Amino acid sequence: MSFMQQHDDILLYVIVGVYEWEREAVRPLVFDLLLESPHPLNLSRPLIEQRITEWLAPCSYRLLEALAEYLAQCMLSEWQCSRVVLGIEKPGALGDIARVGIRITRNTQMCDHMQQVRQTPSSDLAC
Repeated sequence: MSFMQQHDDILLYVIVGVYEWEREAVRPLVFDLLLESPHPLNLSRPLIEQRITEWLAPCSYRLLEALAEYLAQCMLSEWQCSRVVLGIEKPGALGDIARVGIRITRNTQMCDHMQQVRQTPSSDLAC
């Protein structure tokens, strides 16, 4: 049996972007997540928002993809999920276009491989 928990439209402010002007101030990001686990998670929305904020505090990623990888690994390890589906959207990133974003799915089988990737020195993969 699998337990699922979904939280959509979590609005948090983060420094993220490739261009220097994007990195001068925090920008809004919208997070959607689906957590799957063999045991009940019982994570409240305020707790999820708090933990994501704490994970993001020391970080200033250039790419949404790298940010998503980092957060998915945090969720898999700390919350002991078997699967995480994480969507991140950047409102107004391309002017008149409402949102651009990504969606990734990660599971515990990928966790070991990604632990090695996270240790790779790169400005896009590390905080």
